[in-house]
Amino acid sequence: MYDDLKNALLSAQTIPMAEYAWDTRPTGQHGIFQPDFEIDDNGDNYHQDRGWQGSVDLYTNGTDNAVFAEIEGILDEFCEGGWYINLNTVDTETRLLHREYVFELEAM
Repeated sequence: MYDDLKNALLSAQTIPMAEYAWDTRPTGQHGIFQPDFEIDDNGDNYHQDRGWQGSVDLYTNGTDNAVFAEIEGILDEFCEGGWYINLNTVDTETRLLHREYVFELEAM
């Protein structure tokens, strides 16, 4: 499931995206995504993989932006566990709006 999400994010039409980090950070609009940790259920000698959580960080020129609609559409399509906006702030280095999404993918 992660590979499908990864391919969709890397194919985004409205913003250049990178997995984990950029070799050289772009000065204009850009995004980064990464898995953060695995979600497991454990107890009484029972273990079941439940999925994992990750994040998408977008750096954009403003809030009225087609980028958000595209990325949120991708998250809607692939993240059965849901997603939410965790952060909305202005990046002090680039002066771009920084929006972070946290998402959950279910284990297959």
